[in-house]
Amino acid sequence: MTAFIKKQGPAFYFNILSAAAGIVAFIAMVVSSTMNEAYALNSFPLFVLGAIAGILLIVIAVYAANRWGNYDYVGTLSGVAAVALFSAVIGGIIMNRVLLISGLFSWNSGNTPGWNVFYASVVSIACFVISIVLLIIGSFLKSVK
Repeated sequence: MTAFIKKQGPAFYFNILSAAAGIVAFIAMVVSSTMNEAYALNSFPLFVLGAIAGILLIVIAVYAANRWGNYDYVGTLSGVAAVALFSAVIGGIIMNRVLLISGLFSWNSGNTPGWNVFYASVVSIACFVISIVLLIIGSFLKSVK
């Protein structure tokens, strides 16, 4: 195990942090959708599938770099696909929350459950963005020494 860790480059750690941020974003997304029945995400199964597939693609990118070396096609394509899936999930969450956000910031500012759902959605979106940024940074670095 120590030989495996010593062999890893900085991209490995960025990708692992990206996967961890993706897991946190996934959990926050599930919490924001199940917090209140009135504010459930409309396409929730699709978002769950996209988030889990993105996390698995990050794991595949880490594995591919260790199997075939730096800058292989499988690792690169899985990283790009993970960024695309996370971006699609972010867009879907925003589209589902636009009406809630407009109501909270205009005529319904006393809606406490709505604010809680809004905060959980913001945490989810922020963690997805952090995951994307870490994945992009890691794509420019060496995965294996």
